[in-house]
Amino acid sequence: MSQALDKKDWICTQPFNFAEIFDHTMYMCCPQWLPENLGNPNDIAKNWYSEKANKVRQSIIDGTYKYCNENKCPKLNGLKQGKSGGFLHKSQFNNNLEEYVDSPIKDVKFNFDQSCNLQCPSCRTTKINYEGEKRERTEQLLSNIEEQMGEGLVNIGTSGSGYPFFSRTFRKWLMNFDKSKYPNLKSIHLHTNGTLWNKSNWERMKNIHHLVKTCEISVDAATRDTYENKTRLGGEWDTIIDNLHYINKLEHLKEVKLSFVVQYDNFREMKMFYDLAKSIFTDTNKLLSVFYNRVANWGTYTQEEFKHVDISNPNHVEYKEFLKEYNRLPNDTSIIHNLEI
Repeated sequence: MSQALDKKDWICTQPFNFAEIFDHTMYMCCPQWLPENLGNPNDIAKNWYSEKANKVRQSIIDGTYKYCNENKCPKLNGLKQGKSGGFLHKSQFNNNLEEYVDSPIKDVKFNFDQSCNLQCPSCRTTKINYEGEKRERTEQLLSNIEEQMGEGLVNIGTSGSGYPFFSRTFRKWLMNFDKSKYPNLKSIHLHTNGTLWNKSNWERMKNIHHLVKTCEISVDAATRDTYENKTRLGGEWDTIIDNLHYINKLEHLKEVKLSFVVQYDNFREMKMFYDLAKSIFTDTNKLLSVFYNRVANWGTYTQEEFKHVDISNPNHVEYKEFLKEYNRLPNDTSIIHNLEI
């Protein structure tokens, strides 16, 4: 194992250039990793340069990272494993760190539509599809983002809260994407469950093909039974496998992250999932990573239920069994995680 890196020597770039926009809130990172709510997402500039936001940035500059959840953040976990991905060494700033604090938003993630065609127990208790007032609010928020920050955006991600190919708002935006509203945009990152990412739908989104260079596809299973009956309710195993093979052939796509939310119902399939990912994504021109993401409680579990589901918690009664499964994984730099090991 590589030697751990001292977080005091490294700057996480996320809170200096990234905003994650939800229905009624705004963050500088995944809220499970950095749970500081900046406020109403319609006040983007005000929130971005607020005292609260600057306190978070100062905590990164002084190396305490006191607002971050080190147990859940895969980047901070990466430092412990000797991996510096997502960080810049302080020596690169030539004593100009204070100027970096005032950097504008360059990257944004759209998380303000929870519409999805699946009902995954780790995410929601019912199927969600925004219509009526909720959809109107989503459309308005998208318009506000274009007006307030569209010109300066370099990267856009959509979406970790639902499925952009299923959301009527996001699907329309992707199909009719207008580059003139984002003159400096270099890339669109798709975070999807992959179930609707087929040739038919992709051909309807030709305006974004050259911009989609990276993606994250959450699968959470390596067998039909677990996928269809435990972790991805409403999904079909044959469909996701066919779509993953199709995605592997996309020319512009350069980086693929396959994610696996580690929970009690699937932890025995961690090694199988790694093998599955490697067997499908054989295109040597693509950079593949396999992300083992610790399950979080998004309000879908009671406290007792979550104790059972959260298998990577060292206090879980079957934690030793989890460790056995984790230790079956190869020592491969393509594997990233935020698990307690």
